[in-house]
Amino acid sequence: MDELMGEMDFSDFRDLAEDSLWGGISKEAHRGYMSRCLALAKRGWGKVSPNPMVGAVLVRDGVVLAEGWHDVFGGAHAERMLFEGLEMGGGLELSGVNEDFSDCILYVSLEPCAHFGKTPPCANLILEKGVGRVVVGVLDPNPKVSGRGVEILRAAGVEILVGVMEDECRGLNRAFWVNQRLGRAAVVAKWAETADGFMGSGTSDRVKISGAVVGDWVMELRRGMDAILVGVDTWNLDQPKLDVRGYGDVDQPIRIVLDRRLRGEYSAESVHRSEGPLWVIYDLNVLESDGAMGERELQFQTLSETLGSEKLVGWGLDFAEVGLAQEEDNRDNGIEKLLQWFYEAHGLGVILVEGGAKVLAAFFDADCVDEVHMLRNAAMVLGGGVKSPGVGNLEMRKEDDLGLDEHWVWVRDLG
Repeated sequence: MDELMGEMDFSDFRDLAEDSLWGGISKEAHRGYMSRCLALAKRGWGKVSPNPMVGAVLVRDGVVLAEGWHDVFGGAHAERMLFEGLEMGGGLELSGVNEDFSDCILYVSLEPCAHFGKTPPCANLILEKGVGRVVVGVLDPNPKVSGRGVEILRAAGVEILVGVMEDECRGLNRAFWVNQRLGRAAVVAKWAETADGFMGSGTSDRVKISGAVVGDWVMELRRGMDAILVGVDTWNLDQPKLDVRGYGDVDQPIRIVLDRRLRGEYSAESVHRSEGPLWVIYDLNVLESDGAMGERELQFQTLSETLGSEKLVGWGLDFAEVGLAQEEDNRDNGIEKLLQWFYEAHGLGVILVEGGAKVLAAFFDADCVDEVHMLRNAAMVLGGGVKSPGVGNLEMRKEDDLGLDEHWVWVRDLG
């Protein structure tokens, strides 16, 4: 029976009654502990990218002994935090590092790592602690490591159950799945539109489409982003803050402006509208064809040196366009290269693309949008202006109502 348990997948209980699994633990009980793992994992929102959010719970005879989560990039993983909490007492009457955990079940939302990164492998730590059983939400999406953590534990005689709340565990870390499967930063597209599908008036007059409830929701979304990206037209027209407000002292996301010809209006005041760095991405190739480009670049660099090169950064890239080219041949390749560069060179796991319409359309055209949040004011009609980007064949679903605004969502399936 124990040998059979060690190989069982949660999605298939074979001919066993579910209450026979591991001494009468039901599927519902497993889901309850894994739900707690997910709740703990969410504490890492906005703090661990490009690492995944992970939660862990240690249980003995139906009693939770300890909990852990990945709290900050480069810090202890969920499993290590859990055991370090036990060693420090953790408010529990335990004997510490020599405690026998062979009769315990460790629940963890993501497969324990099996490689050395910023911390040692968690699979090895679990073996050191002598945990007898491990329940895993979902395997690691990295094809080079997926299943290795489970294999190490099983080879050492640890009973393993895989796939408890698998969809939920995967969905929590959609950006991480994109990073590992597609090798680029994940893209979340967000915009507000009227009932007749317009994002703005098309003039210099700003139109407020969304209500206060949406504003609060957007701040929570931004809090989980590594960067927020807009086009130069949106930057010049709106002078947006692109920051997180209402959450106290948080690490502000990087602000990114796609500004091919460096025609953006940058000043000390606009740069300091957020504590986050401002990155301006322009096209090096234009320097050779535009005589005034060199002068604008010099002015930009002078401002950057005045404000601090870490505060205002200009990135001159050496490919023709960054997905906004008139030449169709360059569009898709440019966006994907840009996202690969964000991830591989700068460790940006997920970016929020907020506009404008042409920038959003470019990411959609390149098939590089992984999650969509469309906020529709069904009571507002403009009758003309800037059309919102088309979503093609994406099957949008209404998630909920945020005040008077409808919240429509689509996510890429990477299962």
